[in-house]
Parts: sequence; structure tokens; C-alpha cells
Amino acid sequence: MQKLTLTGHCVTAPAPRNRIYCPALDGLTPRQADMSFVMPRMDHNRALRETANQGDWASILASDPFGSTSAFFARLKELGYKGVANWPSSILLEGILKETMATIPATPEFEYDVLASAQRAGLDAIAFFLSLQQARAAMQAGLKRLVLHPGLLVSEGGIAPDMVLGSLQRLINALKSEAETVEVLVYTSAWHERSLPLSTLTADGVIWFGDAP
Repeated sequence: MQKLTLTGHCVTAPAPRNRIYCPALDGLTPRQADMSFVMPRMDHNRALRETANQGDWASILASDPFGSTSAFFARLKELGYKGVANWPSSILLEGILKETMATIPATPEFEYDVLASAQRAGLDAIAFFLSLQQARAAMQAGLKRLVLHPGLLVSEGGIAPDMVLGSLQRLINALKSEAETVEVLVYTSAWHERSLPLSTLTADGVIWFGDAP
């Protein structure tokens, strides 16, 4: 089973290979990390370009309207990154905010197209998704390594873990039945695990926010 770590912390070289480096997450809690897409803390992609390699994976802001993606991907390869992921992501946006951000454009489908461009540039890609519709859009774009996000949890407790886990497992199973070659990983954190042990789902791997236990 694959185990990757999503983090905003910098380390000295050589960085562990199983890290997904996401500078905008530095200092955030798991709940804050879920909303990092709408938290203008820094020029995220510029921070990636100007930081020494932090592992095999760079987590990009795919909807950044500035700069050339081809030059950006070339720089990430120059730094030694193997692949990219779409985080911070628009997958969690809802309602009026979702409609407003779509004009940028900032949508899951746009992110998946950017990841597909990264693949054509010689990088691997990891696509975060929330729903079956989003997963299908990612697969249609040619992406085969997907990460299931459980959605926003307001607080610890107050949920029926068996019901939620059952629903998520059915989603994973549906994707695996539709495309045998797709890899599905699960996003979690120590905070998530206390109420919803997502790491117990039957999947191809786990992505931990922060340090994995």
C-alpha cells in the first residue's frame, strides 16, 4: 500500500521521496487545510518554484491564472520533482462561491486538464476528488491516480462513522469496477482518524496530512 505525506513544512535535502510538498499548508490545521484554496496566504506556485526539492511530488495551485504552465512544469522537473497534485483544490467549493470561482476558471475539471498537461510534459499526476462525478472527470482527462477526500468535517464526533465509511468504500469500489487500472488513495490526518478512521478503507494507498503515524 502506498503511503504519502502532504505537508507544507520544508526539510533539508535530501527530502524524503514520499512527500507531497504544498507550501500554502504550512502552519495550518487539517480543517484549515481543507479551506486553503480560498485563503490567500502566499503566491503558492511561486513558492514552489523558489524552494529546493521537497520530495517526489509538488502540490500545485492549478487554477493560478498567472505564468506559463509549460515553464512551471519545466522548473518543477529541474528541481527534481517526479509529479504534481491538485492541492489547494476547488473540489470542496459549494453554492455561490463555487459559481463565482468557476469564472476564473477554478473548477475540478480545469484542474484535471492542468494535471493532464503536466503528464504530457513528463510529470506524473495525482488528482484529488470528492465525488463520483469528479472522479469520472479526472479519468476522462486521462488521470489514473486519484485521491478520495472525505469532505468537510465540522468537528470531531457527531457523525456515524460506519455509515460514512460504507459510503466512501462503495464509491471506491464503483471506481475500481469502472476502470481496473485506476489507483484510488484516501486522504486523511490524525485529526480525521479520531472520528473517521479513513485509513481502514480498502484502497491502494493513503495520503496523510502532516506526519503519518
